Amino acid sequence: MAVRWGIVSAGLISGDFTTVLRTLPRSEHQVVAVAARDLSRAKEFARKHDIPKAYGSYEELAKDPNVGVDDTVTVLLQYPGGVHGSFTCSITAQLCNTAYVSGTKGMAQILDPCWCPTELVVKGEHKEFPLPSTPNKEFHFTNGAGMTYEARHVRECLRKGLKESPVIPLAESELLADILEEVRKAIGVTFPQDKH
Repeated sequence: MAVRWGIVSAGLISGDFTTVLRTLPRSEHQVVAVAARDLSRAKEFARKHDIPKAYGSYEELAKDPNVGVDDTVTVLLQYPGGVHGSFTCSITAQLCNTAYVSGTKGMAQILDPCWCPTELVVKGEHKEFPLPSTPNKEFHFTNGAGMTYEARHVRECLRKGLKESPVIPLAESELLADILEEVRKAIGVTFPQDKH
């Protein structure tokens, strides 16, 4: 059975990749659709590469039942000093939600769920950080009681007259927002407020 390719973007790299796919056996690889933010660009790309369907949004492409949609994303990050990071997420697979930090002096594991952990392993030593007590309170998200720490820290900063947290400074928040924005753009996620 052939892999049915949906091409995301009508740019130069997509053109090269489509050209490569055309050199492979049609019984193994078929380019069935292309999507771009601009429908006219998608149509021109489709005409040039003999692709049967063109879409003016990535969402339309993702909904096409004839296309095998990529449901998993891996992000590779590179920082100064040779530091690298990566993460993977999927909408169809239950993945490990443990974060690993490795360096020349050892390794740390932030145990599942890594976005709101209560356990940490550093150099093989297990450390627990129990959630604050919130009797008779239900939360919509896992370990929601952990937001207590955030609220307490904001109060502590305000009482000290600080306009910025020394633990998570503004530059750190901006860096995280920039990374998430780059990832969003790279995988083609758009929001209604985005300008086309």
